Amino acid sequence: MPKYSRLLALGIAVIVNSGALATMHAAMTQFAEHAQAAQSVPERIVVTAHRNGDYKLAARACPTPNTL
Repeated sequence: MPKYSRLLALGIAVIVNSGALATMHAAMTQFAEHAQAAQSVPERIVVTAHRNGDYKLAARACPTPNTL
């Protein structure tokens, strides 16, 4: 009978370890997906624009530096 109890204990240990490994695999997969998604989001947004040649319009819209 002790031989069967050792075999039963080994079987239970294998099942428990398999469950733990499957859980760790799922967690690592989720972590990797989260890290990959975080890399695709830009850290900052850079806006580039071209200067408009209409400086008279800008001069009328902006106050002069001596206004204050």
